[in-house]
Amino acid sequence: MHSEDCSLTENSSLERGRQNNAASLHFATHHEGSLQVPIPCAVVNVVIITMLVIALVALSVGQYNCPAQYKPSESSNNRVVSCSDDWIGYQRKCYFISNATKNWTLAQNSCFKLGATLALIDSEEDMTFLKRYVGRAEHWIGLKNDGQKWKWANGNEFNRFNLTGSGNCAFLNSTEASSTECGKSLHWICSKPLK
Repeated sequence: MHSEDCSLTENSSLERGRQNNAASLHFATHHEGSLQVPIPCAVVNVVIITMLVIALVALSVGQYNCPAQYKPSESSNNRVVSCSDDWIGYQRKCYFISNATKNWTLAQNSCFKLGATLALIDSEEDMTFLKRYVGRAEHWIGLKNDGQKWKWANGNEFNRFNLTGSGNCAFLNSTEASSTECGKSLHWICSKPLK
């Protein structure tokens, strides 16, 4: 019996030695504070995160490079049309400010050719807006004295703002609306409704 006990003791000692060696091998590869994740899982996580980042970047860049694709659709009844080139839009009107000069009648004819009239000013806001654009130069507007009354180019009577000067045709600059002789050569402003 003693020999059996001895062999059991030897075997258990060997077994404990093997377990200690295995444990020491295990602890040798383990670093304190590190997270042990199997390599395939880590690769999949990195790939998924990278794909999400690329998708977000592509969406944000696409929105700025292709803005027409991201515009909300508008119903045909509420279609908005902007002013054409060289025209300025403000409060449902389009304005054209000339660089050339002509007398009042020729300026009005130039506006007619563009499907407009010399500028009709319906409000103080319109006046302020146009004064900001014309600067110091005098620009014909669609207001003329027919000998008895001041009328707009569309036939409506004038009653909006103070008009200085002694001529029969009205002009606008950055400081005032005034009048002068219709034969004088000035810049002009055309206006037409926004369609």
